[in-house]
Amino acid sequence: MARPGIAVRTLLDLAGTATTADLSAPIAADWQAIGTLAALHRLGPWLHHRHKTEDAIPEELRRDWAVAYRQAALTALVQHADAADAMALLDAQGFEPVALKGAFLARNAYPEAALRPMRDIDILVPADRILPAFEALRAAGHTLVGQSKIALEEAARLDKHMPPLRMPRGTMLELHARLMERNGRLEYATPEGDEHALRGRAIVKDGLRYPAPADLLAHLVVHAVYGHRFDCGPLLLTDVRFLAASQSIDWDLFWQRAEAESWADGAALVLALVRHYHGAAGLPRHAAEPAAPDDAMLDLARSLLLQDFTTKINARFLATLATGGFGKVHDLAAGRVRVADDEGTRIDRAQDGGRLAWTIGKLRSLAASLADPAQRRQARDLARFRRWLQG
Repeated sequence: MARPGIAVRTLLDLAGTATTADLSAPIAADWQAIGTLAALHRLGPWLHHRHKTEDAIPEELRRDWAVAYRQAALTALVQHADAADAMALLDAQGFEPVALKGAFLARNAYPEAALRPMRDIDILVPADRILPAFEALRAAGHTLVGQSKIALEEAARLDKHMPPLRMPRGTMLELHARLMERNGRLEYATPEGDEHALRGRAIVKDGLRYPAPADLLAHLVVHAVYGHRFDCGPLLLTDVRFLAASQSIDWDLFWQRAEAESWADGAALVLALVRHYHGAAGLPRHAAEPAAPDDAMLDLARSLLLQDFTTKINARFLATLATGGFGKVHDLAAGRVRVADDEGTRIDRAQDGGRLAWTIGKLRSLAASLADPAQRRQARDLARFRRWLQG
């Protein structure tokens, strides 16, 4: 049987560049768990790059990482072409697109684009023009994935991005109106980004528009900590490491924003993790940086970096119950999507067989989660992290 602590510690050390993994510690079941976690969190190409000749790692695992690397290299070429096509289309129609996160990092920060796999391409356009931009993409052959559970007009108003689109060559695209969920959309207060200022500071590389490095770093931090509670995985740490090493960061601007927008503690937590696993090069301590989080919080963040995001929906539901978020639980049960000072809209439960069928299915699913020690632990970790986010 795998030992979760050994698997998590070993994988994080393997993914780091300033840490040395104890490769004598894992047993066969641990290596199997390491392989599963690495695949879930898109770490295969990076681990191949770092450890392709490391004989202490099982040969089968190294072969899997080599396959992941080759596939990522091919996919990166298609994704870059698709990003360029989508950006050109939107730019030609005056939508001022800005490509977020991985689109810049893969080609301008990492040693090779293959080392930074992307699940999708994120493109930001002005919130008041997101619907026509979305329809322009659909008119050009981008297809809606699945069926949206709320009207597109309501998604534009309430969500940070529109439902995902599949591009003609198969790449997934998310068109964003906002950098973060609107306040009230999640079960705790969340920072809100200044999209207008970000567009004003945007840089252009190879004809594509991206956030300035300090804005990109801020978005990585806020997205990972406050939006996703670290379920984006350890690539966050390599993202920050390579961004800081390859670009000139305006640290005064970064920490001014962090303080003004109330995400300085989250930034300090991320930078502490990056310094531990990748060293402090390119990441100077700034006078405005809060004190580093204590060891207990660092350990909690490590566990969340490698949480099982296939079970995160139920774990978040249970964590919300444990921390008194009954309003959000009621909204979910009632099928209501809302933000602060807004009545919101109702989800169409027809795809789930109706509200009663959804409720019965949800109760059964939660009962199964409660019977699983790993999911109970994940829910407890998320509840602890939510309390920390709330101060």
